[in-house]
Amino acid sequence: MDTINQTALQQEWTTLQFQYDSYEKFSLILKLFSVVLCSLLVFHLQLDFVLPILCLIIWMLDGIWKTFQSRIGERLLVVEKSLRDSIQENALQYNTQWELNRPNSVKLIANYLKNALSPTVFVPHLAIISLALIGTCIS
Repeated sequence: MDTINQTALQQEWTTLQFQYDSYEKFSLILKLFSVVLCSLLVFHLQLDFVLPILCLIIWMLDGIWKTFQSRIGERLLVVEKSLRDSIQENALQYNTQWELNRPNSVKLIANYLKNALSPTVFVPHLAIISLALIGTCIS
């Protein structure tokens, strides 16, 4: 692997890793927003089952967000393998690689659902929706 490409791969890795971590932070912000929304609306407004539906929508958005993050993760693994094993991999090919492997609409939606059902996404949102349902039933 030539030095210029290796340097470009290292820069790509740094950028992608930063983005991957920021997606994780934003996913946490979505969960916190859902908790705040649930807390404010359940105790101050009578919205019946609108609140759990809003929480469900936020959960699905988190699943989509985690799908975006997984795309970055896939490219990170390719870059890391190339750097580790000195395999020739062209740098700065994130979008090209995704375009070549882009799933059809059905598979894309399946990926959204798969990521929404991963434990780190599913469990917090399930708890939030459960609290929203309980709060709605109590009020």
